[in-house]
Amino acid sequence: MVEKNSILYIHDFIPVTEVEGPGKRACIWVQGCSIRCKACMVPHTWERKEGRPVFIDDLFDQLSSNQEIEGLTILGGEPMDQADALLPLLIKVKEIHLSIIVFTGYYLERLTDNSQKQIIELCDLLIDGPYVKTLTDFSRPWIGSKNQRIHFLTDKYLYLKDQQPNVNPPVEVRIAANGKIKINGMLPDTLLETLQREFEGI
Repeated sequence: MVEKNSILYIHDFIPVTEVEGPGKRACIWVQGCSIRCKACMVPHTWERKEGRPVFIDDLFDQLSSNQEIEGLTILGGEPMDQADALLPLLIKVKEIHLSIIVFTGYYLERLTDNSQKQIIELCDLLIDGPYVKTLTDFSRPWIGSKNQRIHFLTDKYLYLKDQQPNVNPPVEVRIAANGKIKINGMLPDTLLETLQREFEGI
């Protein structure tokens, strides 16, 4: 039986973004990753204890009251490391007809746990595979290396199969109330570092 008020450890939550999947989406970065890819772009999401524990019901309340979005994207960290907590949230998300995209560093064939398999059944898109620095490639939207695969698990986003290569991957820059600058989206690490330095110098 799935616990309906599970706690999910997250790194961040963005109510509306346009760079973490098609259309306007909410985005959750989970905290904690057992894969820990070499040269990972977000190593600060590795340690689960450094995340913020949130009830999935609270996350769902924010999603269900948001009229701007067409779906939810889950990134990490590693979402499948918290599959038991994530599953009840995604069940509720599907019930209100939001699309679901999940990024995982595991290959699909390795996701054999019951909760993991149920999450896969709920996904419209699943992007799998670890980031491999020697295979870095930003020609496809939202993806960092050539080995990673896009699985079209429903027909919701089949049109993306014919999408042209991503010449300029989009990013978003947000300034929090405390003045902290956050950047999300896919960028080569050298460009990301340059962008961060420029903002820090403002």
